[in-house]
Amino acid sequence: MTKNAAPDRAAWARAMSDPAAFAHEQAQLGQVWTLLGLTTDIPNDNDWFRATLGGRSVFVQRFGDMIKGFENVCRHRFFPLRTRDRGNGVIRCGYHHWQYNKDGLAVGIPHCQELFGMTPRELGARLTPVEIATCGMAIFGRFAAPHATETLEQYLGDGYLIIQALCNRTTPPHRLTIKAKANWRALFHIGLDDYHLVAVHPKTFGKDGYLKQDTVRYFRLGRHSAYFNGTENDAIVSMIAQCRDGTYRPYGYRIFQFFPNVSIVQLRALKSWYILLMQYIAVAPDRTEVRIWFYPAPFPATDKSWLASLVRRYLEFWMPPFLWAYVRRVIREDASACEQGQTVAHQIDGLPILGRQEERIAWFEETYAEAMQAPPLPPPPMASGVSDSGGHVAVAFTKDNK
Repeated sequence: MTKNAAPDRAAWARAMSDPAAFAHEQAQLGQVWTLLGLTTDIPNDNDWFRATLGGRSVFVQRFGDMIKGFENVCRHRFFPLRTRDRGNGVIRCGYHHWQYNKDGLAVGIPHCQELFGMTPRELGARLTPVEIATCGMAIFGRFAAPHATETLEQYLGDGYLIIQALCNRTTPPHRLTIKAKANWRALFHIGLDDYHLVAVHPKTFGKDGYLKQDTVRYFRLGRHSAYFNGTENDAIVSMIAQCRDGTYRPYGYRIFQFFPNVSIVQLRALKSWYILLMQYIAVAPDRTEVRIWFYPAPFPATDKSWLASLVRRYLEFWMPPFLWAYVRRVIREDASACEQGQTVAHQIDGLPILGRQEERIAWFEETYAEAMQAPPLPPPPMASGVSDSGGHVAVAFTKDNK
């Protein structure tokens, strides 16, 4: 792995406006552990949801105690297997009713012997798999690559313990999706930037003026980073140790960013702690969906009196609409700023000038540059009963087996 890879001055913003550069970027990121969704989205056997990985449509499905992922393309005639965002059922293509098992192998092909001259097993058609791993309720995925050998735990490092502690829930959280006409990196960058608060959020985050540098701490966790409101230089070390031994309890406003598409915010509203989990989905060079999940922090209350319990239940019932309105407003303000920046993205021909309250952007871009320099993904393997003919995949078919 290349350490501290330097961003390409000429190409730094190319994927923000150039469709070809965007496609290359997304293909490279397809081999990076990426948040796809939550286990609470698929609580039952055969539940599934659709997601995007490396610019390609994929789906994640529960098979009993196992969670598996596949590219959302039938190997027969390349029809999408999942045409809705979520559902429940076996893997059956709606075009010709090819059916696949939990390993992605086509096991049910109508009139297979008659039409293809062999059994489904002999044909060997198999969906392109997505490697799946979980941390708490967060489901991560990536396409297999020979050089991508890190487990999810190795990739996240100490951040694995943090996600495990903060994203620990068995019931579905509240959910919100905001669409922005801006590039995903611009939206991720603004979450790594504390210098914009006064200009972009004058009546929310920025109403008290610019942040004082000595009241915040930034921490780098390998490819990932964190913002802590406070003055303790070893706060991240203490938090990781407490997450490891199960004693962590929320303290202070904190934000965690995990490359390439996750932000987790720990915040306090009145007397209760909440978690915001945000997923950035790149749709096009100038289109992004920000998916936000919101739920009470999954930690035991320190005050267990009956009155405190009553207040907590009251707040948990009434707080979501008010907090949602605030979160929606803040993120829409960020999105609006990014949309304005998108209008001149094609004019960017150099690197930005970053100050101390934007240094996490530099860290992010070093990791991004490293991902762009990785070897490309290999092509998916062909089925055993097919051959490559003039660049086209076709069934090995002869007059004798017609």
